[in-house]
Amino acid sequence: MLNVGLIGNTDILEPFVKCLRENKYINIIGKATVGISERMDSFHFSIPELNRIEVIERADVLVIDNSSLLPFKILSEIVKKSKHVYTAGYLNLTIDECTQIVKLAHESGSVVQVSNPFFFTPAIQWLNNNISSPVYIDVLDFTGVHNHNSNLLYPIILMLLEITGTSPKKVGAVTFNSNPNKSDFTNVRLEFGDASVVNISYGTLESLEEFKIMVYSRNQFINLNITQNSFLCNNNPIDLSGFETVSEMDYFVDTIQQKKRKKSCLEDYLISMYLVQKINKKITQFFAQ
Repeated sequence: MLNVGLIGNTDILEPFVKCLRENKYINIIGKATVGISERMDSFHFSIPELNRIEVIERADVLVIDNSSLLPFKILSEIVKKSKHVYTAGYLNLTIDECTQIVKLAHESGSVVQVSNPFFFTPAIQWLNNNISSPVYIDVLDFTGVHNHNSNLLYPIILMLLEITGTSPKKVGAVTFNSNPNKSDFTNVRLEFGDASVVNISYGTLESLEEFKIMVYSRNQFINLNITQNSFLCNNNPIDLSGFETVSEMDYFVDTIQQKKRKKSCLEDYLISMYLVQKINKKITQFFAQ
């Protein structure tokens, strides 16, 4: 039985609490949260509120979001004590701080898993099992969730962990704003050593709202239209019956208890941080013009 503590925003953590409650190996010992839910069935009313230090001391596992703003020093102590951490948001760490915590996690045996919502979906699981490199991937995300000052590139970059990895040889990026129609467009191009290319276009366009992933490799032209829930390979529907949606939280618990291979761990996030830093440097050049 694992004792789990919650730290962060009620609304963000609620979906993860529902999953934890369905796991017979989990005992939720308390929470240190912000935010109030008006729904009587919310976990806000049923899980005891504790101070943050007490939650950390009593828990074997911590589920946190970025609004908790755990200082680097406290997070380091958590990992040193071999406690496991799942982050529902992306940690507000510098690259140097993240590097140190990765090292501590290796030494202590802590599992630190970072949110990776697309990676565990049936369509991406199918892609991981059926695509071979070199590959050209074209990602279009015009759902309006991105902006220039956010870290919302991370879900897309981490999604590609087992297809191309997250360490390209070459990075390019352009960005444009259109004030009259309140739109923005950013394109990121990643070139890998095996000749694979990832092309990511995202932003806010008034006339467009879609999330689509197109993949091209030898004898495989794949169209994953996430918005319309349409998945095609060579114009034929993809059979996803053998790929159920994997719960990130269940995989995290299994990694701890069954020693499953770590996926979307803090080391992956660290590599992604280096990549996002390079992308942001490219994009910043356009703001100076």
